[in-house]
Amino acid sequence: MTTHLTPHPRSSFIVSLLLALIILMGVVSYAGGYVESRATIINTLLLHWLAPEFTTWQYGLLVPPIIGWLIWQRREEILKQPVAGSWWGLALMLFALLIYLGGYQAINYYFGFVSIQLFVAGAILWSLGWAHMKELTFPWLVMGTMWPLVFLEDWLGFPLRMISHNGVSAVVHALGLPITSEGSTFLSMSPGQEIGSWMTLQVEGKCSGMNTLFALMFAALLFSYQAQKTFWKRAVLFSFSIPLAVLGNMVRIGLLMGGCALFGQDFAVGNEEQEMSSYHFLAGLIVFVVAYLGLQFISRWMDSRDRSRPQAVVRTRQVGC
Repeated sequence: MTTHLTPHPRSSFIVSLLLALIILMGVVSYAGGYVESRATIINTLLLHWLAPEFTTWQYGLLVPPIIGWLIWQRREEILKQPVAGSWWGLALMLFALLIYLGGYQAINYYFGFVSIQLFVAGAILWSLGWAHMKELTFPWLVMGTMWPLVFLEDWLGFPLRMISHNGVSAVVHALGLPITSEGSTFLSMSPGQEIGSWMTLQVEGKCSGMNTLFALMFAALLFSYQAQKTFWKRAVLFSFSIPLAVLGNMVRIGLLMGGCALFGQDFAVGNEEQEMSSYHFLAGLIVFVVAYLGLQFISRWMDSRDRSRPQAVVRTRQVGC
């Protein structure tokens, strides 16, 4: 008697999805950016993840393996879910392909990013069903952080630069430090010395916090998911990532000012030979330190409130008796 082995529906889904993504992302020459040229979506991603001029998006290289780790973490819960595909998934896949085609015609890779994101969600719904989509929602959201949305650098860069600049200016004024500002540049103003004699610090695009903001938001998303158990607490905790990034950047600018005062601008910031000094690089890491400590504090405060509420209820009941 011959036994025929039927492929598991989840295995068939994984193989089919991988083949579809290979074609959509790695075979079709889609769009190359702000010029009328075409490149595959994979090549566009690798350009932003690996090229030294795109430091804002280099963290994206870590996203795919982290998605795999998140799915592996929840593999037991995922495998428990029944396979019950939904036709809504097919509708979403067709809609995603229409967006993909529109982006191809417009030579705009942002449409490609959106279409692939929606296509994956639709494939999960169509092949496996809503129960699987619920278990895979967070890895799917994490997938959304790997797309290099370059237009956000200009859209968010200026307001973040102004917030950081104004915050540091207020602190400098309150402390009475011999520092003034012209536009987005901080200048030393010591008595008996020329303005800018020992410090000329420009708070430009990279100094606005943009080069670390998206990486920090990605880290905050993972931290919030691991630290809290309910959706609203995770959302609240994650929402602090942007103000904490700005606060961390203000601390970084303060460290650069202190370094210029103590060791000179070449040591603290850099010069023509060394665009970014080692001190400047290490000061940049303080943004992540401030954000991590801030998220830890907020998370523990939220936990402490939860622990105190049941105790208050017990005490009230005891007094009532």
